[in-house]
Amino acid sequence: MNRSLFPLIAGFLAAWMSLGCSPDKIDRRSLVTRNNPHVDALAPLNSLNLGNGTFTLTLDATGLQTFPEFCQDGLSLGTYSEWGWHAFPNTEGYKYEETLEDHPLPGHPHGVYAVQEGYTLDARSRAAAAWVRENPHRLHLGNIGFAGMAPEEISGVDQTLDMWDGVLHSSFSWKGIPVRVESVSGGEGEDALAARIQAAEPLPVVIRFPYPTGQHSDGASDWCSDERHNTEILSQVPGAALLRRTLDDVIYYVTLQWSGKAALAQTGPNRLTLTPETGDWTLSVRFAQDQADAKPLSFKEVAASGKRLWNDYWKTTGIIDFSHCTDPRAPLLEKRVVQSQYLMRVQEAQHFPPAETGLTYNSWFGKFHLEMVMWHSFHWALWNQSELLRRQLAWYKDIAMPVAREIAARQGFPGVRWMKMTDPSATEAASDVGSFLLWQQPHPIYMAELLWRADPSQAFLEEYADLVQQTAEMLAAFPTWDAEHGRYVIEGACGANESYNEDYTLNPAFELSYVHFALSVAQQWRERLGQERVAQWDTLLAKLSPLAASPDGIYLPAEKGPGVPDFERGVIPRSLAAPAPPGGYINAQRGTRELRFEPMVAGREYVRATSSENLLAYGVLPANHLFTEEGMARTLDRAAQYYDWTRGSWSWNYPSLAMNATRLLRPDVALRAITMDDRSDLLLPGGNNYRTERLRMYLPGNGGLLLAVGMMCAGWDGCPVENPGFPKDGTWDVRWENLKPLP
Repeated sequence: MNRSLFPLIAGFLAAWMSLGCSPDKIDRRSLVTRNNPHVDALAPLNSLNLGNGTFTLTLDATGLQTFPEFCQDGLSLGTYSEWGWHAFPNTEGYKYEETLEDHPLPGHPHGVYAVQEGYTLDARSRAAAAWVRENPHRLHLGNIGFAGMAPEEISGVDQTLDMWDGVLHSSFSWKGIPVRVESVSGGEGEDALAARIQAAEPLPVVIRFPYPTGQHSDGASDWCSDERHNTEILSQVPGAALLRRTLDDVIYYVTLQWSGKAALAQTGPNRLTLTPETGDWTLSVRFAQDQADAKPLSFKEVAASGKRLWNDYWKTTGIIDFSHCTDPRAPLLEKRVVQSQYLMRVQEAQHFPPAETGLTYNSWFGKFHLEMVMWHSFHWALWNQSELLRRQLAWYKDIAMPVAREIAARQGFPGVRWMKMTDPSATEAASDVGSFLLWQQPHPIYMAELLWRADPSQAFLEEYADLVQQTAEMLAAFPTWDAEHGRYVIEGACGANESYNEDYTLNPAFELSYVHFALSVAQQWRERLGQERVAQWDTLLAKLSPLAASPDGIYLPAEKGPGVPDFERGVIPRSLAAPAPPGGYINAQRGTRELRFEPMVAGREYVRATSSENLLAYGVLPANHLFTEEGMARTLDRAAQYYDWTRGSWSWNYPSLAMNATRLLRPDVALRAITMDDRSDLLLPGGNNYRTERLRMYLPGNGGLLLAVGMMCAGWDGCPVENPGFPKDGTWDVRWENLKPLP
């Protein structure tokens, strides 16, 4: 054969493999639509989403937002945009500097941190910290629903969300009157809800505007403070009207457009009612930050632009087809994957990292957590949607980097230290937990590496080289030298699960492995740019502490930490209980700084290996010299034995387990982790994961699923088998397209 053909053949085979493990092209539309969410009852947790990723609406069984009070403790009926933020007037003149405290920690005795209580904050400083945490918060832009209806009057609900075209089809009866509603939302830049309404008689629609609540986790709807905000009708012509909303320093605009004759009346200070003359009509409501962008849109225009967005997404994204599998768990897994893809795109395509509850309701005041970017967003680069991840990395570089440089400097570090909880301005929210986390620090390096792998250009390297370098500089300065044992250790940081506090924890397993990975990647970036490796980084990589293990060879979540057995002293350190926050704890129980020590009992098994810390060290991260695969295999076996398969929730701990098992070629455990024994009872109709009363939905669980199942298909660099996360017993004929491997 002509040797000149070899590169062409190799290129063809590589391209074919990137499309999946089967030459048969997947019928994408059929795959998506067979998993469309369906609702057959009006219920607070049955709400569904429309939107474009930077603007999202949550709608009830009427196809509109008719019952916000009824749904307020479920998936509340919000209307949120990435530009919609509000802050209460700072009448007390609080300053950010009032939240700062010189906060000595092991290995880092002079760092200045933004804290809520700290060691010495006075009452005013604690109030300032509370104000900084609460402001700004996301702004609920308004509710659009039928007027005069009550939940008990609704029956015969039959509602389907067509994810392929982005259309919500709703049928129901109100007092025996059949009603049909077709609801749509526009493409990017068209923040709108449009509806075609068909009923035997005219049904008025009410547009209501709330004032923010400023609460930690709610629908951001204070309906009893009309005196604090204002709604004006700026102009009105037949079939259209322009409104201006004013809330303290915030102004935005709302455009109404409708077909046929209808009467628009202001029925309250922040309430308008639109009454049509016929039962068959269309309505469009558009929200805009600037009046120049408040051009009216028809139902037809909104439907067309929304359809283009969703069709393009489904035709280009990574996709996995489980229809050829015979294992009974396959249909539910396929449903979870496809609905998670929809939820991520409808909720989390903003130009900065997303919040835990996306754009459905405010959790943590609507602010976002940078340590959770791994679970929210890493999957974009692996599922052929890298531009959506690049939006977020651009925010790090353009907005957050100057603030992160200030944080590093006041804590005595070079480079940048990324904040934990923040908002689009990158202001660090004061916290007695988040300010001490470390695992958000390597994320931008991992993000940059995933994006470079998706499009390995010199221009991208040059654009983000400074971000990678400065992130790595801080990481390299954080470990301290342990002269007694001749090693670098990590201390003075709170572990990823937030129960291993910064005062006592030594060498958390995930952070050790992640520092090693991030600095290794940063060195590779220097080589790609023709620069010399940093010698001190190589020394640190070689002498970083290995993962601590129990006497029987099980990797511990940390060498020292609350709840981690101290085998040398024969004790278990325990944090004294701290009061639970409203709604209960989320990530374990964060105790006080005080410890008590329980004596260990001979013969008792103390290590069950179910912490996310030890499993995360190998899975989302590749192998390194800090651990052995044999030791990880023992740890996985112990974890699989004791994992709570019956009372868990779809959080990011199960994807952590699945990715660890996939790297170890244990598809039986990986599959069990992402199906959790076929736990359909943990899923809401739209694909959301219910966790607690406070977190009625938890999007890191959906993003974590996509990251894990993508790896279970496409593997990682040098992966020795196809579909490494699925059993080879003939029941898992998994087919996929447009997925990329992990490092």
